[in-house]
Amino acid sequence: MAKFIMKIKELLGELRRKVTIVFIHHGKIKPFKFNFSVLFLLIVFFGWTGMTLWAGFISGKHIDYLAIKADNKIMKARMLFFADQIKKSKEMLAQVKQNDDHIRSLLAMDSKRIIIENDLGAGGPTPIESSALSMLLSGKIDTIDYQDISKQSFELLEEYKASMKSYSEVINHIAKQREMFRYTPSIWPCKGMISSPYGIRFHPIFNTKFFHPAIDIANKKNTPIVATADGVVAFSGWMRGYGNVIAIEHGHKYRTVYAHLAKMLVKKGELVTKGQEIAKMGSTGRSTGPHVHYELHLNKRPINPMKYLSSYLN
Repeated sequence: MAKFIMKIKELLGELRRKVTIVFIHHGKIKPFKFNFSVLFLLIVFFGWTGMTLWAGFISGKHIDYLAIKADNKIMKARMLFFADQIKKSKEMLAQVKQNDDHIRSLLAMDSKRIIIENDLGAGGPTPIESSALSMLLSGKIDTIDYQDISKQSFELLEEYKASMKSYSEVINHIAKQREMFRYTPSIWPCKGMISSPYGIRFHPIFNTKFFHPAIDIANKKNTPIVATADGVVAFSGWMRGYGNVIAIEHGHKYRTVYAHLAKMLVKKGELVTKGQEIAKMGSTGRSTGPHVHYELHLNKRPINPMKYLSSYLN
């Protein structure tokens, strides 16, 4: 124990020893002399070393923080890009789904009449489940192949364009069919019974054989007469043999004639729509009783109206 104490005293004595440091200037300035104990020098050495290590540790931490911050910014940019791609894909798929609903509604129609007369319905999109979106929500964003997402988005866009082109062709076709329906005389001009058909017949007054270019539909006086298609009134007035008569130009080379009317409700130049009442049934002109003489012309020649009435888009 005594030896250990002696060693401690000797060590303390050595630490108290002075060390002289002399700075000699190569000029007229006198040398500088500093005396330090060994203990002081050891304290300065270990203190400086400790501070250097601590500064390095803090600097490393700061660098790690900046690196993590940069990674977070990159990650946020990737997430925004991915979210934008998913949003665009969902919007395109929603429109494709809406187009599909339109086409399905057309395929479910029972007859051409419903397709042409009814407006097309539109359905709302349903939520789209995406595996990539699930990966994003589960935090596995690093496993996403962004180039693959971009490629798939481009392919979806091309498929969408092709679908829209096909859909436009279908809609244009339906629009043309609806226009043809509106301007094709295809409904009955009134209620009643056919009293005289189209074709060769004996005249009810002169009792001679002749060609009858119309059908006669008989009913009570003042029975409503309607336009059988959209068009413009070309004539509204009196004609020998016909009595009160209305002629309508429908476009697409169609014309209709309504004769023996009791009352005319439209004038020349007036626009009429399919099913609009244009006159009252009567027996004016050369007639044996209340009826409407209904003619249908195509390319300025009379044709049998029954071919259009009996096949009314069914």
